[in-house]
Amino acid sequence: MTRFLVVLIASLVAASCAAVRTNVAVTHQLPGAGSAKTVAILPYTNTLGARPDFQDHAAKLAAQLQSQGYTVVQRDGAQAPDSLAFFLYTIDAGTPVNQLEGRPAPRTGSIITYGLRNSFSAATRRIYMRSVTVEIVDRARFNPNAPNTYLDARVYSGSVTSDGTCSAMAPVIDPMLMALFANFPSENGQIRRLDIPADTTCGLGRFG
Repeated sequence: MTRFLVVLIASLVAASCAAVRTNVAVTHQLPGAGSAKTVAILPYTNTLGARPDFQDHAAKLAAQLQSQGYTVVQRDGAQAPDSLAFFLYTIDAGTPVNQLEGRPAPRTGSIITYGLRNSFSAATRRIYMRSVTVEIVDRARFNPNAPNTYLDARVYSGSVTSDGTCSAMAPVIDPMLMALFANFPSENGQIRRLDIPADTTCGLGRFG
């Protein structure tokens, strides 16, 4: 009986584990993680900055930057930041995906097919595409009034995408940022795929 309970608990724990599968792309000109720089986090668009979840997600980004040696400061604080980190995250409206295709069973079916003799509609679920982008620019070389200076001042561009059943960013933003900052700043031009453990807020799907 004890052994049965151990096996049951282990199976439940395993079933509760989920992962967010991510694709990460990075280009940069950074000498190393942090390099004792100060950085301010800014929304990529004004609309994003006005969203109620922006401050929470920006705090998660701040934690990742701090873990890499950056000091996160306010853009308009007493000390002007060395760098500006422009932050963008998006999620689409989802795409229906067929899970099960039903076919009518023959009239003379066995007990195995009993109850499935009539056709039934395909079951579907929605898969949502999520993306996170962080771009770091050298503040001294960037003039907000001259947009063409942005690309010249950009020293890091990292993006991570994932898809899954979560219809909101909150359950997946941590794993996606963890994937982006794994081995930061990473090899220039590197593209990699990572599965990051996540909670099961959106169900037990492997892709979160």
